[in-house]
Amino acid sequence: MWKKWLAECLRKENGTRLVVVLGLAGMVCILLSGWMKPEETASAEPPSDLGAQQEQYRLQLQEELAGMLGEIAGVGRVEVLVTLGGSEEYHYAIEGDEMISDEQVKHSSSYVTVGGSRTPLMESVSHPPVTGVVVACEGGMRSTVQEDVYRTVAVACGISTARIYVTTLN
Repeated sequence: MWKKWLAECLRKENGTRLVVVLGLAGMVCILLSGWMKPEETASAEPPSDLGAQQEQYRLQLQEELAGMLGEIAGVGRVEVLVTLGGSEEYHYAIEGDEMISDEQVKHSSSYVTVGGSRTPLMESVSHPPVTGVVVACEGGMRSTVQEDVYRTVAVACGISTARIYVTTLN
């Protein structure tokens, strides 16, 4: 039905006006879209409150360790202190090209950017490494409990037992 109506409108003098008006409306839409900024879907810049995020990560890790250690037989009440080394690392997306000629190989790479901006696309964030853990627990005076705590923390944090200290909680 609408196809017939459109065909009749285009045959008449009003049809030319309709095409011109639709064309002008399309150009206005194109011009307006150039002034609007596109929404960025991925965050490209590191957050501004790095210290607060690192502290939040450390506290979350302490809570998770305390909860896990509290479930071990003989540990009892437990307090955990975690120390972190360095800071978070941000990894950005990179694209590269390689040109091979008879005598040389040339490599070139550049960051992938978001939208039309010059801001690089962040691929991932690595948390700072755990450098040490102190565990104070009620059962810390027993060697079997200490051994269980050492092994649990070493595996959970990916650190050696030399970076862990277990003591008795008062």
